[in-house]
Amino acid sequence: MAQSALACIILLLLTFDMGNADCKFVMKTESECLDNGLSYSVGSMWKSEDCYTCYCGKVTAICCTEYVQPPDIPGNCEAVFDKRLCKYKIYSKDNSNILCD
Repeated sequence: MAQSALACIILLLLTFDMGNADCKFVMKTESECLDNGLSYSVGSMWKSEDCYTCYCGKVTAICCTEYVQPPDIPGNCEAVFDKRLCKYKIYSKDNSNILCD
């Protein structure tokens, strides 16, 4: 049983671009995982309010980001994280209504 939980965690981690992913462990009891005051049963997957995709395994619980941080941003632009869409948007520093290419 522990092997299948470990396999699920490895599979979850492999779905992310680990070069840009940020992962964290969440509190785990024998029967549930707790994340931001919410309880999830073993085997559950969920997206947290701070844009992490989480998995509650039998052995451990882990949450990782799916979004990618923008690599090279032109000097006249800035990255703004859109929490609703869980991704970065690049806007002009001079006019925040204009998207940079």
